[in-house]
Parts: sequence; C-alpha cells; structure tokens
Amino acid sequence: MRTLSATLLAAAALAGCSLPYRPPQFIEADTRFPGLIDFVARAPTRSADVLLVHGMCTHDAAWADETVATLAAQLVANAPPAAAKTAAAPGIQIVPHDVVTPQGTIRFRALIWSPLTTSIKQQLCYDQTDKSAICTGTPPFTPTRAKLNAQIKDSLVDDCLPDALIYQGVAREQIQLRMADAILAATRGSDPRAPLVVISESLGSKILFDTLLRMSEEPATSRAAMREVQRMAWLVMAANQIPLLHTAEQPIATSVAMRASTPDSLQRLLAKRREPVADRDAVSPLNLVAFTDPNDLLSFTLPPERYREQGATVMNVLVSNARTWFGWLADPVKAHVDYLANPDVGSLVACGAPRSSLCRQ
Repeated sequence: MRTLSATLLAAAALAGCSLPYRPPQFIEADTRFPGLIDFVARAPTRSADVLLVHGMCTHDAAWADETVATLAAQLVANAPPAAAKTAAAPGIQIVPHDVVTPQGTIRFRALIWSPLTTSIKQQLCYDQTDKSAICTGTPPFTPTRAKLNAQIKDSLVDDCLPDALIYQGVAREQIQLRMADAILAATRGSDPRAPLVVISESLGSKILFDTLLRMSEEPATSRAAMREVQRMAWLVMAANQIPLLHTAEQPIATSVAMRASTPDSLQRLLAKRREPVADRDAVSPLNLVAFTDPNDLLSFTLPPERYREQGATVMNVLVSNARTWFGWLADPVKAHVDYLANPDVGSLVACGAPRSSLCRQ
C-alpha cells in the first residue's frame, strides 16, 4: 500500500512539473538565424572569434570551461583544456579556448569580471544561511528562514543583485576602465577579416556595451573599439537586463516623447557602428538573438523596434531553464543563472535556426 501511495504521489508530482518552453518558442514570426558553425564555415579565414561575458552572480573560470564544452558538443568538436588564464586587468581574467571544428577554428575568449565585486559582496556574508564559496568561514547566520526563502536570499539577494548595485553605483567607472583593458587584451592580434560573435549574459551585456561605447568616444581607444564593433557579426544575449538597468540612467520624463527619446548604450553603440567611414564599406545588418525564460524574474525580452533603426534585427527566443511546478512556481535562481548550460540554448547558438546542415542532425 505504501508503495502504491508513493507511486501515485510521484506520478502526481511529475504531472505537475513542466518545462513550458522546451522546445524553445520564437516570439517573432519566421525567425531564422545562423549558428556559430555557419559563421566559421563562411569566413574567408575559416575562423571566427567569440567574446564570452558572464552576468551577475559569482563566476569563475569553470563557467567559461563549461560553456565552451556545451557549445563544442553541438559543434562536433572537442573542447581542449584552456590555455593559461591571463589577468587582463586587476580583477579580470581572460580564459582562452581554441575549438577546432570540421569547418574551421572558433577562438573563444571569456572575460571573467566577477572578482571585481567580490570584496564588496563579502560584506553581506553574515546574512547567508548556507555560505557560498566567497563566504566560506564566515560566522553562521542563526535565525531560521523558510528553506526556499533562504535559497533565494543567499543567491539572488546576497550574491547576484549586489553586482548590479555595485555597477550602477560609484564603482561604475572603475569597472568600465578595467573591462576596457580586458577587451583590448582579448582582441589583440585578431584577424579583422574574421567575424566577431558576442555571447553575453545578464549584467555582463550591459557592462560590455557601456564599455565599448565609452571606448569608442575616447581618442586613445576609439579606433580599436570601433574595429571590433564593426566586425561584429552576431550578438547573442541571455537573461537580458538592459531594459531594467536603463531605467537608472534616465531623468524623470515630463512626456512620453521625452521618455522614448533616451536611447540605451546598445542603441547608441549600434548607431555608431553604422556611421559612414571613408576607408571601409558599409557594415552589414546585425542579428541579435535574445534568450529569455519567462520565469526569470530579473530578465526581459528585447523590443525589436528599439534597435531596428540602428540596423539590428532582434529575435526573441523563449526557453525554460527551470521546471514549473503545478503552474505556480519555478526556481527563480535556476531560471536566471543557467542559460548557457541549457542544451536548447547551446543547440541554437551553435547550430542556428533552423538547425544548420553542418551540425549533426
């Protein structure tokens, strides 16, 4: 009888558990985009560069290793051990992976900026119920919290949200200056004929585009910055926070027209990308693929009309990172942090939509 009860309970639990966006769903009609395998196959150099930037929450080099391994599996390639990690600027590491596919070589360069904010976030370690890696050894938090509340407080509130607050605060300029050094180091020696693909998550997208915009406006770095911006062939963004974070950069609007006239840093950067330059041809249109789990409380889809005038075609893809239970609840932590570990996302990034014939079917 107990076995039957347990079986019925398990069946009920499974029936109430769902991944509503597996397989992924496209918001825009007739969504089509190439994958990494197509970019490397079409490139005159038979190579492509990928800049990887993580989002909020504590990350280390293992994130880069795991992300590249996920994509390599779809590309029918082996992900070799990373070469020696280099410190591009105090607090930022570059993790390099050169992945050889049947179509050519993809050079991944991951920028690990998480250590920049660690010492500030450690001020909140006293509040964590289950101590994270950066809080190991700190005094225990003795008050009792409900288990789910404790998990959310430990991760989203004590570890993830502080990254956004730190960046939007007085450390913003310091972070951008160090990120600029990292970008220059990661792209040094790159072939201008090779396409550049940017894969960024969450707050990392905001930091990257803010920094590139700043670099493009400063004489010492403008040429290098615009060289990379102009060879961008594809933007892949996950867990998008630009619509939310951009609200911190606007004055109180007295009219709808005033509110609509404030472009975000990505809009401004894409506009500069399209500016005519005497010694080069016009840049090609840019595809921007945005992955969002609707249960991700910290992420937003991207309005296509916001970037259309700047030459970008936005395609929103809905995915499920975390299971939904009885249509009532999904883990908000897993929904936000697991995008590039999601096999559906990895498949689309590596092989495009519809799936490229160059990938294993």
